[in-house]
Amino acid sequence: MPRKSIPIDRRTMLKRIGTTAAVGAGLVSTTGGAAATAREKARLVGEYHDERALRSAFERHGRDLRETLVDEGFVPEDFEFRALDVGLDSEVTGLEPTAADSLAGVTAIREEGTTTALATVSASSSTHELALFVQPERETAYALVEPKSGGDRLLVDESGVTPTGCRYQTCGSSCADNYSTLKNYNCDVNCRNCKVYDTECACPD
Repeated sequence: MPRKSIPIDRRTMLKRIGTTAAVGAGLVSTTGGAAATAREKARLVGEYHDERALRSAFERHGRDLRETLVDEGFVPEDFEFRALDVGLDSEVTGLEPTAADSLAGVTAIREEGTTTALATVSASSSTHELALFVQPERETAYALVEPKSGGDRLLVDESGVTPTGCRYQTCGSSCADNYSTLKNYNCDVNCRNCKVYDTECACPD
């Protein structure tokens, strides 16, 4: 789990949804290294805010994810990232599995010491709703999956499939003058293997 963060169990988190309070500290200024990071983030967003580049990122880094999605029956055997319907929206910085199909967006985050793009696309099969994510610079892809018939939200990555057990938030890495990025995470049943599913420039310094 990232440093300077506090895990929140499902019950507690549901009580806090809709609030603007952020968990964490370590806000940084927008000068020096922070300004350089901001420039790198802007470059990454521009690089992947393109349908072909976004699909290519999933193809390069999501092979194991695709295999798991197919093996578990979440998507049909002919599912391919290259065929994803992608409708990029500059306002989208994260997605829930139940978002409208083809909605997509790109942002950039600082995660475990690496500045990376975070690209996301919503999709569905006959049985499941999916939010697909890729962090190209960290060479990782994952998905949040929900059964259409109801049931637990699932976290899917190269390690396998597990129900999500908790959520938490962190603040860090400047995104604008006097503001830092709020990152929302979903975690597995043990509150580990936490993955970013949404970001906002929402933490006041």
